[in-house]
Order: sequence, then structure tokens, then C-alpha cells
Amino acid sequence: MGQLCCFPFSRDEEKISKKPLGIQDLINEALHQERMGLKSKVKQIKELLLKPETQDKIRKELFEGRLISNSNQANDVDFGMTLT
Repeated sequence: MGQLCCFPFSRDEEKISKKPLGIQDLINEALHQERMGLKSKVKQIKELLLKPETQDKIRKELFEGRLISNSNQANDVDFGMTLT
């Protein structure tokens, strides 16, 4: 008798019983994996941009070199804006 196991099939039998993958299935799986990786990177970038220290650094770099010669222009600039 063979060794008892909690799974009804051995690993090799399970692989044989699965439907073979076609080229389109492989392409779809590769695209899915790529999308998931990109979504993860976008999420990390959004989290980084929402940090107050990142927003302060961006504001400083954006407005550091600007010379505001007119008080009306100074009123138009919103330094309290947040990135979304």
C-alpha cells in the first residue's frame, strides 16, 4: 500500500488533471501580473505624495525660485494646497 495523505491526488496527478493553458491564457496571466505590479507601484507613489514632508518639499521646490513682484500675485498662490 502507498503512503496515506490528506490530499486526494498526488502533486503530479493534480497537474495532469488541470486544463492545459493556451497561449491566450498565458498572455492574460502575464498581463494580469504586470497590472498588479503597476497598481502596487502607483499605490506606493500615492502614499509617498500624501506624506506632509513630501508635500512640503514639493512646494518648496516649486515656489523657491519664483519672484513674486506684485502683492496680487502673492494672494493668488495657495501654499496650503494638498496633492491628491
